Amino acid sequence: MNKYLVFDIKATTTLPAVTGEIKMDRKADIKLARITGDGRVAIPIYGALRGYLERILRENGENVCDTGMKDAKPCGRCVLCDLFGSLGKKGRAIIDDLVSERSYKEIVHPSVHLRISREDGVVSNTLKIEEIEEGAVFTGKIRVVDPKPRDKELIVAGLKAIEEFGIGGWVTRGRGRVKVDFSIQEREWTDFLKQARNILEKL
Repeated sequence: MNKYLVFDIKATTTLPAVTGEIKMDRKADIKLARITGDGRVAIPIYGALRGYLERILRENGENVCDTGMKDAKPCGRCVLCDLFGSLGKKGRAIIDDLVSERSYKEIVHPSVHLRISREDGVVSNTLKIEEIEEGAVFTGKIRVVDPKPRDKELIVAGLKAIEEFGIGGWVTRGRGRVKVDFSIQEREWTDFLKQARNILEKL
């Protein structure tokens, strides 16, 4: 098949977001945001997109993997394994992290959260995290090779679920809400030959 799909995604935080590295800065004891090589912030969406789609399709009565279960291994046969891949099988969806338009220094701020003892009302512990501010704009792409009839429906459903339920940590506490806008283009593999010829003509 000569065509492939490109989803251009724009996500704008409507509430602070907590997402990024799983590691912590041992010296400062702060959970860190993920920083790109050019100083911007990256938000991975692969896990959230697949996780929400697993829930959506199971609720629709379809037999798909639950990769969120402990020691779960993708089956390699269901519609989501076909799209996202499984152990030993490459998926057809290539999913970028969403990257901020502005720099880490501009949009990420340290935040201290207090744990209050229910018995005596005093602070029992503190947690330091980095929060991405409201109004931060992130962009990225999802490319789908060898597209199948249902691919657009699946990707759009997953993006709408991310918009509804959020992304990253502490979503049950109101973090991670985003407004997701996107466009979809169908492109052709042979377009790369046209690009190459245009470049070579200018050399």
